[in-house]
Amino acid sequence: MSTEPEQPAYQNYPAMPPAQAAPWIPGGMPYGVPPGWRPSVNGFAVTSLVLGILGPVGGLVLGLVFGIIALSDIKRTGQRGRGLAIAGIAVSSVWIFLVIAFICLAIVGAALGPTTQSSGASSTGFSLKPGQCFDRDPNSKSSAVSVIDCAQPHDAEAFASEPLTSVSYPGLTAVQAIGEHRCPDDADHWLTAGLNYPDFAVHYLFPQESSWTRGDRTVICFFRRIDNFKITGHVKDAGLPYTDDQKRYLDAVGPYDKIVDEEYDAPTWTSERDVVVRSLPVLQKEIDVLKAGPWPTNAQASVDALVAAKQLELADRQRAAAATDSDSLDDALADADGHDGSDEDAAIRTALHLAPR
Repeated sequence: MSTEPEQPAYQNYPAMPPAQAAPWIPGGMPYGVPPGWRPSVNGFAVTSLVLGILGPVGGLVLGLVFGIIALSDIKRTGQRGRGLAIAGIAVSSVWIFLVIAFICLAIVGAALGPTTQSSGASSTGFSLKPGQCFDRDPNSKSSAVSVIDCAQPHDAEAFASEPLTSVSYPGLTAVQAIGEHRCPDDADHWLTAGLNYPDFAVHYLFPQESSWTRGDRTVICFFRRIDNFKITGHVKDAGLPYTDDQKRYLDAVGPYDKIVDEEYDAPTWTSERDVVVRSLPVLQKEIDVLKAGPWPTNAQASVDALVAAKQLELADRQRAAAATDSDSLDDALADADGHDGSDEDAAIRTALHLAPR
């Protein structure tokens, strides 16, 4: 049998140190990394932040989308820029919220319309629309007004806009005459027929020549309280039923007031004289009704004074009806205007608690 020595079952070798895990390098490559190496910054993260800072100019949705893409890439590749991506998403989200809020406010503002503008909204009086309420100093020489919600206390309410069609400025007298004659008629159409509005007077805003050159071409008719107190709500809703004395007085003077308005619209002096001729029996009937009475004690003296003035006016109009030329017609009507009893009428309306003419 062989006497060759057998190899031992194992051989002891010097102990090896325990295995050490190689350092993990983002993006792979656990070995061979140069000293000082750092992962790159994710480009989507940078772009997201830049677009977010630029806001609507840079594209709001893109800033948000690029930020989300950047977070996904950084998680997969280990790149830097997570904070930039989060900042870009946050800034873009804020901009998106602000833009949506602005659009919603604009839609709501357009839906509310002009009569519910915020208190103090500055405007020119010549841009007022019927039904708009506003503040304006009665002593102001400016056409500037502040449009107010009619549910809030305000100075006045516009109810009509009379256009001026002249090519050149028609003159102060002509423009004022439009307000004097047309605004009262417009008020009658605006208010509820058969109701009394004793606390309100008709006013109008008219363009002067300097305003005309800036493009103002309307006469604005509006209501204001007689006592200059604030109005709350619409004037149309403040009507009261007439008393018997109020109705009797208005029935007496109404027909004559209407026919006098026809004189204003007459195109020639002869047609104006024809209206004067028709006014004579109407004026005589007014005098007879006023004289018949009786009237309330606080109004009787003013009614008597009005009758005396109307009798003088009747004589002047009889001369006008017999005029043979425009000059004599104008002279007679000028005298008649001086005896029209406007002061006495105002006193009667105050005594009977009627709105002024």
